[in-house]
Amino acid sequence: MNSWYTIRAQSTGAEVVIYDEIGAYGVSAKGFLAELGALPDATPLTLRLNSPGGSVFDAVAIYNAIKRHTGTVTVWIDGIAASAASYIAMAGDEIVMPENAFLMIHDPAGMVMGTAFDMRAMAERWTRSRAACCRATPPSRGVRRRKSPP
Repeated sequence: MNSWYTIRAQSTGAEVVIYDEIGAYGVSAKGFLAELGALPDATPLTLRLNSPGGSVFDAVAIYNAIKRHTGTVTVWIDGIAASAASYIAMAGDEIVMPENAFLMIHDPAGMVMGTAFDMRAMAERWTRSRAACCRATPPSRGVRRRKSPP
């Protein structure tokens, strides 16, 4: 089975490679977390990203698991860390991004079909998602926040 990530042991830690969409068409965050949890405590991680994004909910679970990991985490954005992948990138203790790599952070977006109640409920979920994502991208990361449009 193809998966959207790999975890490989290295002489001084482990390398985590996410080079595809987050969630949906690959192994679930549950599988990723199980493998990450199998690493010895305090194992230094190198996280390599090249992802267009995907499920924000899978990304939140992966972000939280990486933040709980007791070893140092160095994130390399090899190509692009867009959308949900940008959220995972913020879990690193250090983020390395070559000049020709891309980081794309945006407000939550999606579609909803239903009543006015359904649309307001979805808007509230997007607002909560945005607030959670903003907490993960502090100004010290060099990411500027903008106020929401009126």
